[in-house]
Amino acid sequence: MAGAKRSVDLSNPDIQEAWQEVRNDAADTNWILLSYGENNDVVLSGKGTGGLTEMKAQMNNNQVYFGVARVRAVDDHGSKRAKFVFITYVGAGVPAIRRARVSTHKPEFERFFNGYHIQIYANTEDDLSEESITATLHGCAGAHKPQAYEFS
Repeated sequence: MAGAKRSVDLSNPDIQEAWQEVRNDAADTNWILLSYGENNDVVLSGKGTGGLTEMKAQMNNNQVYFGVARVRAVDDHGSKRAKFVFITYVGAGVPAIRRARVSTHKPEFERFFNGYHIQIYANTEDDLSEESITATLHGCAGAHKPQAYEFS
């Protein structure tokens, strides 16, 4: 019986391309989700243009996801700046052995999704509410706080 993988392979071209789309302000893609597939390989679970709501609709309680949502910070001067929210989602139905894998693999996902502004650890969709993410973003905004955040 083989042991758990100690590292993750994020070199799949589909994963690489999807992440570059999310990072590109000119692209409509504003979220990416990765999860464990068969044989515990990392797979692209989804990407899209519908923001946080669409991203959450792709999740289920029996899976682990690592992903990023691009949110726009908007101020009174018409400025719009991209903010990247790194999300680790471990559904309530995930077995203990798979939960343990998260702590070992998470640093590799953090390096892959470089340039994110905040990190959210979630066990339910409620942990990913726009209100809680907005509060966390405001907490790290510094002196130039935006008036609002756009999630799609």
